[in-house]
This record gives sequence, C-alpha cells and structure tokens, in this order.
Amino acid sequence: MRYGGMTALVAVSMLLAGCDNTPADLHGLPKDAAERATLCGRAALAYTAAGGDKDAAEQKRRQELLQKMVNATDFFSATGLDDAKGKALLGDIQATLAGGNWLATLNNCKAAYALGDAEPLPKLPEDPKTKPAACAAVAVASAFGDGNVDIAAIQKKVLTNPQSSYFLIAAAGQDGGLAAAQNAMASQIQWAISSGAVGPLTEACVKDYPKAAANTAVTLPADDGQAVAACSFSVGLFRELTGAEGDTAKAVQKKLEAAKVIPDVELATSPKKLIAQALNLGPPANVLKACDARFK
Repeated sequence: MRYGGMTALVAVSMLLAGCDNTPADLHGLPKDAAERATLCGRAALAYTAAGGDKDAAEQKRRQELLQKMVNATDFFSATGLDDAKGKALLGDIQATLAGGNWLATLNNCKAAYALGDAEPLPKLPEDPKTKPAACAAVAVASAFGDGNVDIAAIQKKVLTNPQSSYFLIAAAGQDGGLAAAQNAMASQIQWAISSGAVGPLTEACVKDYPKAAANTAVTLPADDGQAVAACSFSVGLFRELTGAEGDTAKAVQKKLEAAKVIPDVELATSPKKLIAQALNLGPPANVLKACDARFK
C-alpha cells in the first residue's frame, strides 16, 4: 500500500490544547482520549493509504476524512505530542494494517464523532465454491493477524483455530479435497487482511455458516459406528500436528482402537459424506474434544 502525501495530510497540529471532544457514545472505542485519538487516526490513515489506487476524487475524499478525524479527536492535544512526534505516532500503522480490521474501527470512529455515513464494507464472494475458502482466510487473518503471511506457517496453524478449520473443511467439500482447499484459502489471505474488515467479514461468515461458531457444542451421533467415522476423520486432521491438538488426536486414536467399533462403512468410504457429517457436527477441534469424552 502507498502512503503518498501522509506528511501533508497529518500536518494539522494547530489545535487548541485542553479541548474535551469525548463523544457521548464511544461506540466501543477506548475511554482514554489519547488512545482513542491514536486508534481513530491510524484507522483513517490506513483507509487513506488503501485508496492509493482509487481515482483522484476518491483519494481527495479520504485525505479530507483523515484531516477531519485528526481534528475531531484533538489528536495532538490528546496525545500531548509536538508536530514531529505526533506525526510519527500517527504514521506507525503497520500493526493496524496487519490486524486487518481498521475499516470497522474507522466506522466506529466516524459514528462516535459524527463524521458522516459508515464506509461500505467488503462482501464475501457469492460463488459457493469460493466463499468457504474466503471465510477460512478471514478466520486465519482474525486469529493470526500479526502480518505473517507465510503460507507454510499459516497452514500449520489453521486447523487449531475452530473457525478456520471449519471453513477449511467446507472448502474441501468442493472439488479438489483438502489440498485444493488449503491452496484456495491461501490465495484469499491477502484479500482478507487488506480488506480492513476482518471483524465484519467474520460475522458474515458465521451468519452464513452458523455451525462455524467457535463455541459450537458438538453432539456426536448416537450410533457408535457413525461416531467412530466422525472421530476418525477428525483424528486424521490433527494427529500429525505438534502440541495439544496432536496429542489429543493420538490419544483419541488409541481409544478408538481399544473400543474395537467398526466405523459406519457408508461414511468411512465416502470422503464427501464424511465432510458433510463434519460440517453438520461443528468445528473439527470441538469434534475431537467430544470424541475424547465419548470413548474411554
């Protein structure tokens, strides 16, 4: 992203000291004036930077919004910084961009300070084959929003997050299986982060896939054969991982072997039916916990 014109945009330090511009409704923003001003200013600057490829009129509108935000929050007075240090604090937006949620913050700030209508939020892809992969990428961006877009590292982590793992399974239900789903998810991660709307997109994903909610309680099928099929599927996802999930998967695998229950043949021999069952049950990590509790 480009930051062209940032110095000129934030050179608005001619503000009166001691003003109290605390909104009546903070819209979830920090109570501390300096923290709030910094958060809102950085969100507005990120929005300005993201408009580098827009036409001149839109770039100008975003630049004006940035200046309005700095004025409305009394940024320099609130932070107590001089012009140079204030600009440096405001311009340090790498963490803001990496977090991928600055557009939602900007809209909260606009609402709090009565700076006009909310900026439009990006929407999920309508293509049913693309949407679950996009949601998996959004969940990854939300859980691991540290700016790390190393695909190999992310793929190792994605299964440990209830939401991203659920969406990954949903994507695997499309043509190509799990490997194709991982590639599709990886191709969407940069879009998810640069959207600036990870929070609202997460809400949209969970609305479209209610069982993806991280706190979804999993009830295994009463039939032992169907339950074993579901548990074996989850074990296969986690047993190669290091850490708690991998240890639990290995423990569940031993329990299943000790139980000597034959998996439901119709399920066990159909990857698509196993995926459909997994999506009906809930996040794979939660399924694994239910399996650990079911089999002794």
